[in-house]
Amino acid sequence: MKTHQVTVYNVIILDKSGSMSSIARQAVDGVNETIGSIKSAQEKNPEQQHLVTLVAFCGCEQKLIYDNVPVAEARTLTDKDYRPCCMTPLYDAVGTTITRVHALKSQVPDSLALVTIITDGYENASTEFSLAAIKSLIDSYKEQGWQFTYIGADHDVEQVAYSLHIEHSLQFDKTPRATHAMFAKERKARHRWTEKLAKIMTADMDEDERMENIKSANQKDFFAD
Repeated sequence: MKTHQVTVYNVIILDKSGSMSSIARQAVDGVNETIGSIKSAQEKNPEQQHLVTLVAFCGCEQKLIYDNVPVAEARTLTDKDYRPCCMTPLYDAVGTTITRVHALKSQVPDSLALVTIITDGYENASTEFSLAAIKSLIDSYKEQGWQFTYIGADHDVEQVAYSLHIEHSLQFDKTPRATHAMFAKERKARHRWTEKLAKIMTADMDEDERMENIKSANQKDFFAD
């Protein structure tokens, strides 16, 4: 069987507005465990090169914690990296991050992207990107095989995901226990997605057929057990 090499851009956009303070510890632990699961996927599937981008955002900054680094080089996140404060410029964080990753990804022919957005509130502070602009970007990138997921608490998660043209959403209660369970569910879903990807990328098919299979896999419920 021919092995088809692929680069996977794992992109995590994490809200660090002030209201996230109550689950800050669980957010740090959850991201570290997610990085661990990506490392395991890399080890299990040597034909996949996993890169990680992590942006923690609030009204005063978009903190680029992992800057498109090979997952094996991603250091452990600490409390110093994640200190919630102020507002929720969700559109700006998403727009800036995905356009930046797209510029990198477009230079790598055999590549995919999985974008995970985690927030506990509605957009309330963006100045650079509108909802219409974000929807347009997401629609365009999905046509290129990108996968998007939206995870949220304390707001109508399904409605916001729908407004962003993101089909895959997960709602959680903002308690330490529920936050831990949410990250565990996300890791399981990520593992399933990676396994599907491995099968598609090792199958004997041309590039157009491969892309159609990838887009078809992305349309299936990401979080379904």
